[in-house]
Amino acid sequence: MLPSTVISLDKHRVCSTQCSLGEGLFVKNSNACWVDINNDRVFASDACSVIEYPVKNKPSVIFDFNEDYIQLGTEVGLVSLCRTKLLEDRYASVLPEHSLIDYRSNDGGYCGQHQLLSFMHRENPANYPGYVYIFSGDLYTLLDNTIHIPNTFVALDSSKILISDSLTGEIWLYQMSNDGELTSKSLWVQLDSGVTPDGGCIVADYILLALWEGAALVVITKDGEIVQYLPMPVSKPTNCKFDSLASQLWVTSASEGLTTEQMEEYPESGRTFVFDLNILR
Repeated sequence: MLPSTVISLDKHRVCSTQCSLGEGLFVKNSNACWVDINNDRVFASDACSVIEYPVKNKPSVIFDFNEDYIQLGTEVGLVSLCRTKLLEDRYASVLPEHSLIDYRSNDGGYCGQHQLLSFMHRENPANYPGYVYIFSGDLYTLLDNTIHIPNTFVALDSSKILISDSLTGEIWLYQMSNDGELTSKSLWVQLDSGVTPDGGCIVADYILLALWEGAALVVITKDGEIVQYLPMPVSKPTNCKFDSLASQLWVTSASEGLTTEQMEEYPESGRTFVFDLNILR
């Protein structure tokens, strides 16, 4: 039996956009950006509206944004999107060990001064593991090529980051040197069979992870103990990020692959949500 509730959520707002595969969420100063991987779209939202940007390079994750630019992880590397001219400048290319035809970028994030970007096989990730690269400026090195579907990318501090394998339900703890070299990798949590971890964030002393096809977020202590499940109004939540200024949690989701019956059960699938969050203990 799980302990008593540690976090409560109340739905505050539902964004107007509906994505096939909403992902790559980044929240800053109570504003947010995310992507629709399948439809090559980037979205930027403030408290009132959402702006949609079509992009040429398939996006998968947002690394940062301001009024003028949005920094993206894409299938060709790191790209800066000019919000006024809709121009895409590739500032860190990937000349990878994997095939750009067979693989696309997936989740990513920061660990200290380093950016991490992952890639997964488009058609058969079970038989072809993915790749995780670490960037320092415009230089990159291969961090790992054993994770089938790399996800989560929650930094615990400047040298430690959690990366999950959505295929196996494993969540791994990576420790890196200041130069970005891997010093250790250990299994942090093994989720139950059939449970699929996706993107996540830190809220106070807890790690929150979206559970693909689980209609929930899981709450885990930093010691790796599952303490709560937070129900979601969608079958496939994909990512969550905490806005500490407003004490709100943003959550993206997907509608891809859902049947008519599933869409009737979860009609808001593909939407992006903002929840008021309270930490109870």
